[in-house]
Amino acid sequence: MSGEKSAVQAVVRCRPFTESEKGKNASRVVKVSGDKVVVQSGKEQTFSSDGGYFWDVPNGQVYKEKCEALVKKVLDGYNLTIMAYGQSGSGKSYIMHGTEEDPGIGPQVFQTLFKQMGAAPENRDFFVSITYVQISEDGFIDLLNPHGNEMKVRQHPQLGIIVEGASEIVAHNDEDLQRLYDQGNRVSAIIQPDQKAGIHRVAMIRVEQRDLSTLDGQGVRAQVNLVDLAGAETSACKGVNTLLTALGETKKKDSHVLYRESHITRLLQDALGGNSYTVMVATISAADVCSSQTQSTLQFVQTARKINNHVKQNPDETSTVISELRKEITRLRTKISNSSPAERDDVIKMEELVKDLQLAKKQSWEERERLSDSHEEERKHNLANKGILEWVMDAVRRGNKDTRERILQIQKDKDKLQVEYKEKRQQLDRMKDDLQAKIADYTKMTEMGKAKEDETKARVGAIHDLKERLKKETEGIKDIKRKLNDLREKQRTEKEEARATSSALKGNSELRYRIEAEERQKFEAENRAMIKEELDRMKIDLEQEKAEIQLKEAQGVQYTTKDAVQLEMQLAEMKAEKSVITLQLKSLEQEKSMLEKAMETSQKAHKEEMEIQQLQHFQTFRKYREVFEEQKAALEGRFRKLLEDAIQDAVFLSDRNAELQQENQALKQELAEMKDKMTILKGASSGGRSRPASAASTRSAAS
Repeated sequence: MSGEKSAVQAVVRCRPFTESEKGKNASRVVKVSGDKVVVQSGKEQTFSSDGGYFWDVPNGQVYKEKCEALVKKVLDGYNLTIMAYGQSGSGKSYIMHGTEEDPGIGPQVFQTLFKQMGAAPENRDFFVSITYVQISEDGFIDLLNPHGNEMKVRQHPQLGIIVEGASEIVAHNDEDLQRLYDQGNRVSAIIQPDQKAGIHRVAMIRVEQRDLSTLDGQGVRAQVNLVDLAGAETSACKGVNTLLTALGETKKKDSHVLYRESHITRLLQDALGGNSYTVMVATISAADVCSSQTQSTLQFVQTARKINNHVKQNPDETSTVISELRKEITRLRTKISNSSPAERDDVIKMEELVKDLQLAKKQSWEERERLSDSHEEERKHNLANKGILEWVMDAVRRGNKDTRERILQIQKDKDKLQVEYKEKRQQLDRMKDDLQAKIADYTKMTEMGKAKEDETKARVGAIHDLKERLKKETEGIKDIKRKLNDLREKQRTEKEEARATSSALKGNSELRYRIEAEERQKFEAENRAMIKEELDRMKIDLEQEKAEIQLKEAQGVQYTTKDAVQLEMQLAEMKAEKSVITLQLKSLEQEKSMLEKAMETSQKAHKEEMEIQQLQHFQTFRKYREVFEEQKAALEGRFRKLLEDAIQDAVFLSDRNAELQQENQALKQELAEMKDKMTILKGASSGGRSRPASAASTRSAAS
């Protein structure tokens, strides 16, 4: 294959510890330095990459440094594939999808594409569409339009490798792409929630452009593939691992590459060794309990970097492809008609070429826009049938536009207050350190006994002034916290109103359970943050109390025995309260755990019951369908018999009509002959009556 030689770029992203790893007291065994990743588990190993990033680096930096320049080449007609590779739970979906606060690679690709289009010359016209599929060992699922039609991977002479049968939906801006991408991810989470570790997700964004200044509107086309691979340890990813090994190991470079081993390897044919720029983002864990999986992933990083692609520009050659397909179809048709019997391979090949021709003829932008509108209507129907239309279309989680705007405004106000709170905290910490230093200086001075009375008074006054300022700042922080709590309550109220639309989920209990679980997790996270802030406040108050005690000590304040006893009693009471509160917290945690298990058990039982009911409904429907088919067959038989009788009657009547027409013709002929005979007879009769006169005249003439 001709074209520019381009090696696969392999980037490493290390995720933070999970709660499970923290619970196992995991330790960090991974170090990242530039393009080197060091694993210190037993024998220290160093792996090379095209860039290493730890968990404190945002997704935006990874994208900007390793992907953005290649995305800009897409508008020049070059293909690009960005794929996330790693073990299950290593952060592949996070780097690809991200969050609202830290957008992933996918959303940033969409923004860059349309930003570049907006900056393009006015004589350039663009057309963008997206197809999003999920691949498992069972086959394909169309994530944008979950229909039940057959889908398969095919090689098209114009479009390259495609998923035949998958819906293509047109996007007019980056928000359209983001919306469709998010909706596809939600469909994936609902349709097969138990197979996440064994599924791949591939979003294919086609970008085409025309030069309006030319007579024939010449242009280029390209495709961006965003690939979220299954866990590297799963059977679903076995084909990908085999393909990486076959292409990357020097000794095996001339060996036959089994692209056709699986659906995903077929789709990655251009990405690995073909016509595409490729970035592989390998995700790993830094925990020692995952060191073997991390080392395995990094080994494949080393292998992938040895793979060379051959990238070339993709001109739009629709008319040429259609012409060549027609010529080949004509040639095969002539060959098949001249051979008896026709070769089966030629027939199959011609059928495939006819499909290619039909697809190529449908590649006009107008036709694809029309098909996209049709797919949009069809997908709404299919999503509604599955009971997930409102969820996928985002009406449940965010409510209407007004509610979203209110929530957004509240979040902005919260962000401002949090920034102010952090600044106040930093200022308070500086004042606290200053107070500690002043108290320490005053204590040293009094211990040495060199302080003068005026100087002592000045220092004590400064300490008291600083304490008063500390109190005011503390009150200011408390006021900010109250405002933050008020905003949290408002935000929670708005979210509850938005969540009220979940009633639109007709009967989808599993979906409601998921939404409520998400809300519970958010609520717990907010409570944890609030508790943390309260603990910080208590620490500040405690430090102030300590400072006051140190100041009293420096001033020589003496405690009486009664004061000491009272303080010890208060301390004993606080210790007892601490023990009681600790037990209460443990009890609440246990109750929470029991409630969660009970809810999961109840939900599972309800789900099983619903599945049984659905099965019963399906069986009832199937019986009705069988009865309907039987009645339909009986009616078709009766109508077929009537039709056959009618046809026979028509044939008989047609024959009889022909016979009657012949008989009528014969009668007409006989009637004509009889008329002729009657005419002759009349003539003869008239001649006999005039004959005697003629004879007399003859005799008279003779004499």
